[in-house]
Amino acid sequence: LGAIHQAAPASEQAALRARLRIDHLLDDLPSLMEGTLDGAQRTADIVQGLKRFSAVDRGERTRVDLNAVVERAIHWVSKGTAQTLQVHWQPGAPCWVRGNAGQLLQVLMNLVQNAHDAATGAGVGQPQVWITAGTGEHGLLRISVQDNGPGIQPEHLPQVFEPFFTTKPVGAGTGLGLSISDGIVEQHGGRLRVANRPEGGAEFTLELPASPAA
Repeated sequence: LGAIHQAAPASEQAALRARLRIDHLLDDLPSLMEGTLDGAQRTADIVQGLKRFSAVDRGERTRVDLNAVVERAIHWVSKGTAQTLQVHWQPGAPCWVRGNAGQLLQVLMNLVQNAHDAATGAGVGQPQVWITAGTGEHGLLRISVQDNGPGIQPEHLPQVFEPFFTTKPVGAGTGLGLSISDGIVEQHGGRLRVANRPEGGAEFTLELPASPAA
């Protein structure tokens, strides 16, 4: 800029332009700005996730039927970003637990959304998810969410619930969804587990203590 303002000879300006890589910087500028904005948005998402995580033990606890929570999760995810998802789900007898319906809905929506993302990212054609309800070990109520994606790399299984860990492409996730879900389930006295299915795809299992009859 000094050379331009001083009306330096064109040859000197050209030499400076080459030495300072001005053209290269101008070419990079749009992607640098886009990356900065994307990073700022991801930071905002992380902060919001941390705020939700810090409040998981707040909120009213009532008797909640997990069947109803699953129905709502399927509805909202299917109406949102997973409109092509084929869901296999048949509600059964009421599965009563004591907890916060909104927080449990957050967990189930996250599991259904992740199942869709895994299958879609693998390019398997029709993304599908199988959801079943039943009774697990020690009388815990169990919700299983299975997908037809590629499964999870064995070395990544121990890290799945760690904060900020994600296998999604950069910009496609904050790495907080499963960590927050795991915290919510733990606050409800339950547990969230993950495994690969022998026939392919991943399976997330949510187990919660059954609520005694009113």
